Amino acid sequence: MHIEFKDDAKWLSKFKIEVTSNSNKLFNNGNQQLKVTVSLTPVKGQTITDEQMDRIWIFLIKDGSDYRDLGSSFRRGRQDPKPEVDNHAEPEDFFRVTIDKNPLFEYHAASGFAPQNLIASAPRSRDFYISTLAPGGERYKIYAGITKEEGVDYATSTSRFNSYIELESISFPRRRRTDFTLERVHAFEGYTDNNQTAVDIDIYHLEFADRTLRIVDAIPLGGDWNSHYYEDWKNADPLFSFTGTHYNETQLHYAFKPGTARHFTYQNVSVAINNRPGAMNFLRLELIGPADFAPRASASGPKRWIVLDQYGTEHFIEMTQKNSGNEIDFIMFGV
Repeated sequence: MHIEFKDDAKWLSKFKIEVTSNSNKLFNNGNQQLKVTVSLTPVKGQTITDEQMDRIWIFLIKDGSDYRDLGSSFRRGRQDPKPEVDNHAEPEDFFRVTIDKNPLFEYHAASGFAPQNLIASAPRSRDFYISTLAPGGERYKIYAGITKEEGVDYATSTSRFNSYIELESISFPRRRRTDFTLERVHAFEGYTDNNQTAVDIDIYHLEFADRTLRIVDAIPLGGDWNSHYYEDWKNADPLFSFTGTHYNETQLHYAFKPGTARHFTYQNVSVAINNRPGAMNFLRLELIGPADFAPRASASGPKRWIVLDQYGTEHFIEMTQKNSGNEIDFIMFGV
């Protein structure tokens, strides 16, 4: 769109946009955020109202005078194949702007410090958080605009203010199976309170091989994530039985979203999960006992998960098993 921005000193003496996270770099995964702060100072005798602050918008410029509002949502699908070669995509389609910080994700790892004099020197300021799907290696100059009243607009792009940030889009790393570890920890071996069913529990910790990376969230792809996702059973009748009771050996596998430490409970048996920061937990529950006591619910939990690291990059895993369910394993997909 084309706007005639005011370039006078009648309302604002300062109008500035700056990066206030530690780096101007941003992974193009659509989740990581870049923090920018827009600061304004009115000229003496003028004011800036809350309503006017709500009219701040973030934009880039195409072809010298075409102002493109970055908006609050992506206009390109996150799974679009190779969007960088799609000639129908416009630059603004690859950006999302919000005033809300996502607490799950960290800013791009970089040395340096955010400018501290920006907010202190301006009576009015507002923070914005930008995410991108733009092709890696691209740089974008981004500006801020504000509407004082209908038909009266100011922008940091004018010669009076001449303020912008330069955002650099970075291709997010694609992890492989070897970039993860899956550690098995024996958690319990004993009996239920009726003393008829033997219980054996293993906890698995899925982590990045590079321990500077952490799993901060996981999204199930279908299924009931409160239920087990795998089951297997076989006859476990003893060689000699004087009661005629039939026994089964049952293997059940569970997956747990990362989060607050808690316990998994089966009857009177309880084991801790989510007690290792940066890991995602899986659990193998083995039951050997009378067939009538075996769980009857079918496996309905999700086998496929989107695992997210602290920088917002998604990694796609599919849970598998070995040794007739006695061991938990996984593969990567979509890489």
